[in-house]
Amino acid sequence: MHRKQAIALFIVSVWIGWTLFMWFAATRSFRTATRMWQKPQPELTQLLKPLGENASLTVLRRFAGEVNATYFRAYGVAQILLGAALLLLLLWQRPRDNTALVLTATMVILVLILALFIAPEIASLGRALDFNPSPSQTAKFWTLHGAYTGLDGIKLLAGIVLAARGGCGRRRSRPKDSRSGSKRVFGS
Repeated sequence: MHRKQAIALFIVSVWIGWTLFMWFAATRSFRTATRMWQKPQPELTQLLKPLGENASLTVLRRFAGEVNATYFRAYGVAQILLGAALLLLLLWQRPRDNTALVLTATMVILVLILALFIAPEIASLGRALDFNPSPSQTAKFWTLHGAYTGLDGIKLLAGIVLAARGGCGRRRSRPKDSRSGSKRVFGS
């Protein structure tokens, strides 16, 4: 495996791993808030007692939502940087791997949609719903949440295809391009 190919595979692997971690972290934070509310430690019970049951759960879930919003902002920025680095690496290679470029460009476009439009709207609606739930806003929240999950899933699948094309050491041997003397970063 050549250095550019190894770097590209590392970038895609980090991207895939971070995506899977975010799926885990986002769901666990709300479950943890609910678990803490259902079975609080005695000290937490005393702190939350003046708020009452419903307000206590709202505060814990609001905290989990803000942690998730912070994580997703950082995740969005990191993905944009990873995608830009990968695109530059792919544009730099000779001969150019157009399939890898299309997959990576698709991933970056999806990330831009998610990070700049959908995630901020989900965070904003989540804040509003915690304190003033309405059926129409709840429906919009879950529609956006489903869109985010679906688009992020498509991005993840594109990343997995890209990584699989990287060969993970299974790459077929191929003669060097006679003009440039280099191999492709992804693909066989």
